[in-house]
Amino acid sequence: MYWCIQNNIYNEEGFERLIDVLERLGLPHSVHKVVPFVGELDPVPVVPPGPVIVMGSYSMTFYAHRRGWTPGAFFNENFDFVIQREALGDRMLNWDAQVCRLVDVPEQPQPFFIRPVADDKCFTGTVMDWPSFVEWRDRVLVGCQIIPDMPVAVSRKKEIWNETRTWIVDGRVVTASGYKFGTIKRYNSQVDERIIRYAEDCAAVWAPDRAFVLDVADTPDGLKIVEIGNLNAAGFYKADVDKLVMALESMF
Repeated sequence: MYWCIQNNIYNEEGFERLIDVLERLGLPHSVHKVVPFVGELDPVPVVPPGPVIVMGSYSMTFYAHRRGWTPGAFFNENFDFVIQREALGDRMLNWDAQVCRLVDVPEQPQPFFIRPVADDKCFTGTVMDWPSFVEWRDRVLVGCQIIPDMPVAVSRKKEIWNETRTWIVDGRVVTASGYKFGTIKRYNSQVDERIIRYAEDCAAVWAPDRAFVLDVADTPDGLKIVEIGNLNAAGFYKADVDKLVMALESMF
């Protein structure tokens, strides 16, 4: 499989690990910049016939779709919070979220969590209090950074002890990394086996595509799904990149 890699998105460690694996395995690849606001790649990829995969930002995902590459990027209409909640119910941490337009978010008396319904990283899901939200909303709307009709999910703030990202390929967790303990970002390659089992159990119930990332939160109510996202734009944290590359290669 041919790999198109974005060179200006991942942290240096993750980017270097991916390139090292591709070179060590002798896998064909090229490195590109994404042209801001245009979404084209520099230099323009010259890819051979056959499977092509991209790794980078969502711009790379959209570029692969425009080029019609297979697999290109694992991304479709299932990467949507509403669809995921319908499929997975209260396995989702924010299963109780209210979905509405950004301009219709009702006033919240307590700090709350808000995220886009679509998995396009138009903005990152975050906890806000109401005054901070109003200031942010008015600023991004005036600057036309976000459209007022954007569907968002709004839910009460949940207590989370730690968060782990799992990389799932054809129903199996091929690698995982802790990335947050309490409110502190901390990457850790040692992941509790019960988190791996939980992620695979969820994937057996429903999967958005053959490959994706699934973030698991350990909470007072047990393990819950934080979000399900696009593997191609997920970064690496402390994932075992060798295992991830080999799992994706084995698909084709």
